[in-house]
Amino acid sequence: MDLNRRDFLKATSAIAAGLTLPGRFAFGAIQTASGPPVVWLQAQGCSGCSVSLLNTIHYMTADSLLVGAITLNYHSTLMAAAGDMASTAAMSTALGGGYILIVEGSIPMGTGKECCYLWPGMTAWDGVRAFAQRATRVIAVGSCSSFGGMVAGAPNPTNAGSVGDCIGLKRVINIPGCPAHPDWIVGTVATLLSGRVPELDSARRPKMFFSKKVHERCPFKEDEGPRSRCLFEQGCRGKVAYADCPTRKWNASAPRGWGVNWCAGAGSPCHGCTEPDFPDGMSPFFLKDRWH
Repeated sequence: MDLNRRDFLKATSAIAAGLTLPGRFAFGAIQTASGPPVVWLQAQGCSGCSVSLLNTIHYMTADSLLVGAITLNYHSTLMAAAGDMASTAAMSTALGGGYILIVEGSIPMGTGKECCYLWPGMTAWDGVRAFAQRATRVIAVGSCSSFGGMVAGAPNPTNAGSVGDCIGLKRVINIPGCPAHPDWIVGTVATLLSGRVPELDSARRPKMFFSKKVHERCPFKEDEGPRSRCLFEQGCRGKVAYADCPTRKWNASAPRGWGVNWCAGAGSPCHGCTEPDFPDGMSPFFLKDRWH
């Protein structure tokens, strides 16, 4: 029988739903998009930034991004292929060059650099260095890949570090966060697709998302009295952390819409997860200490 693209998309989504897989994104991974190829490598991390990416809707939905805006040639979680077929797709892309390399997770540099493998025979250290050579841009997504993050917290037995530690900081655009907000990821990629490079701060974060401290835009900063919603006394790091969480918020429900809540709005102090010294330098999270 004849099967058009729409029917095929519905069929793959239904099958994937039964397997608890994201069907539309598996479909997108085997289609040819109009944008540049992208290789997304996952090193030491929890895949939280990949999960965050799938919640994108402000700039575009995840399927619009993966099917129409870019050609996702490798992502160990989202692509349809697996095993040798998947790693072969990644290596073929590397040979062709001209792709955007996105790295999620920290890079272990201790114990022979063998604490994390991208696939059999390819350590995270060797893989990131090899793929960076022919990439047009390198983006570190999440605090782990940007600065070391949770994985590099004391005692850091694997001597985990950032993508910049692995290939040199000057080649990297850092999009920190634990996890990174989907708008930060998609907005940065969209800027690159337009032919522009976003202006970066001293930590190589895009200024369009990380130009102001959380405290500067916090709606609770002037609260006073016994029922104050300001969480500074509980250890909020908003005075030292740069991000637009108070205005952008999280979990948007419509294109061009803003999110419904953020950490302080939900009653939790800002933990400073976008900062280079997170988590150790931001700890303890819930006690007033030296941040005066």
